Parts: sequence; C-alpha cells; structure tokens
Amino acid sequence: MAIESGSAYERVQRDGVRRATNVDLLAMILAREQRDVAACEADATRLAERFKGGRLLDVGPADLRENTGLEPFEVLQRLAAIELGRRGQSFGRGETVPLNSADAVHEHFRFLECEKQERFCAAYLDSKNQPVSTVTVHIGTVNMSVVGPREVFREAVRENAASLVVAHNHPSGDPSPSPEDIAVTRKLAEVGKLLDIPLLDHVIIGNGRHFSMQKEGLF
Repeated sequence: MAIESGSAYERVQRDGVRRATNVDLLAMILAREQRDVAACEADATRLAERFKGGRLLDVGPADLRENTGLEPFEVLQRLAAIELGRRGQSFGRGETVPLNSADAVHEHFRFLECEKQERFCAAYLDSKNQPVSTVTVHIGTVNMSVVGPREVFREAVRENAASLVVAHNHPSGDPSPSPEDIAVTRKLAEVGKLLDIPLLDHVIIGNGRHFSMQKEGLF
C-alpha cells in the first residue's frame, strides 16, 4: 500500500526526526506499520492538543488506551519510548526510583527549577511508590479555584494509583509555602483519604531548594 502524499511518514522521512512536528512524531510512534501512519494522524493530533509542548511527556497509559487502538503491550512500548525522552530531557540516569522522600520527589521534578511560570504537577505511584505517570495539572498561580481535587485525582483513579505526590515550583526561587499552597495541600490530603489514594507529600521547588509539606507537618 503506497503512503499517502504529504503523510507524516513522508515528512519525517524527508526532513528527519529532529525537524518533525510533535504530531508527526506521535503518528510515527502510534502506528503499528508504515501503512498505518496516515490513519494515526488524527489520534496524534488529539494527544498533541491535550498535551501541548513539553507536556507530551506527561501522557499516561489511560490516555493512549482511550485515544488509540493500541493493545496493552503496544501501549507499554510507546510509553517506554516516551520515558526515554523524559529522562533525556531532565538529564536523568538509571532506573526509575521510588518517591519515598522529599529529596526523591525534588529530583523527580527537578525540571521545574527552570520554569518561568508556576507549574503544579502530580506523580501517580504504584504500591512500591514508583511513578506510574506524571502529569502537569495546571500552569499558573496555585489556588483552589484552579487546582482542585477533581483535576488532581481524575488521573489517579484512571491509573489505579496506590498513592500520589504533588509538586509545584516558585519561580522566585523561594520554596516557602503560601497560605494558598497550604490550603490546597490540606484539601488534597482530605480527599485522598476519602478515595483511599493518600497524598504522600506536596513538595515546593525553588532554586536548588525544596520545601516538604509532609516533613513540616502541614497536613
């Protein structure tokens, strides 16, 4: 079967992966065979629109299952490729480690130190406290009107997470919590108890420093 003129495959083949758009790269990743690339462009477009820019690294198993026709093994193959991209972007090394401490959470979210805007992120963990997926929940000032339990726990339920940690950055470099940060944390901890998906920590990241809500007994 000939490849449709102007397809993602032809563009990537012609221009190379370094010059390809996110949609074309996703289409290539999602396709089972060369002839499937064009048909995968619609799925790729939906995912790229939902996970804009660097947030493509936040895509999780549920997102791929719901937006593609991939089988479970194929989903894990694609996520393995994306995880390699995540580790390369953050200069990570070695295997994924459990997020058992504020230091480990800081290391997992170290990329936030470079962000010029506040980003509120969540890592959903398995029973060994290893991250199943990491999601950017909100970009902008943290408060209950924009960072609510629904946004945070929706993915936790979809991924059947055993627990979660959240983190956000203070572009000022000072990780000291604001009253809004504390209020958000306590609300999330309360809902986590009700859902039996406990919040283990909320770590605020500054310039080379971090603040642990759990360590300081703020929830």
